[in-house]
Amino acid sequence: MIEVNLEMEVSAKELFDVIVPSVIYDIKQATGKSVNVSALHDNYTYKKKLKSKMGKDASVRVTITRFTYPTIYEAEFDSGAGKNRMRYEVEELDNGNIGLSYMEDFEGQGKMAAMNGWLVGLVYNHKAKKDIKKRLRAMERSIIENRGSDSENQEEAEN
Repeated sequence: MIEVNLEMEVSAKELFDVIVPSVIYDIKQATGKSVNVSALHDNYTYKKKLKSKMGKDASVRVTITRFTYPTIYEAEFDSGAGKNRMRYEVEELDNGNIGLSYMEDFEGQGKMAAMNGWLVGLVYNHKAKKDIKKRLRAMERSIIENRGSDSENQEEAEN
């Protein structure tokens, strides 16, 4: 299991306003259906096609196991190889920042896959944590850099 805990200088709403469009885009790509944030809920499920490592088509069932805007997004990706879970959980801090807890876990299908997942985890978890922290910090920087441009764009559109 990979777990990353960060203090971020953004609001929960700002962070979820980056995460949710990505989820909605994934649903649109997989199903052809346009959904909005109000359609997302606990146990929302859809199927998507991916290419396996061997280049074959593979089906993945995606279940949004928990969704509470703007504090929790948790999803499970179920395929023939096993289940991958990820969760973003946000809490507002007294200093105006947020505390983000990100978790990712994989449970292989069968004993051999589970053991292989455990071994791979030993080798790659440290690098994966660094990559996840880097990605989350990039999201934070992007949110901070674009804060003023949203209101500026709205003002220009009104004039």
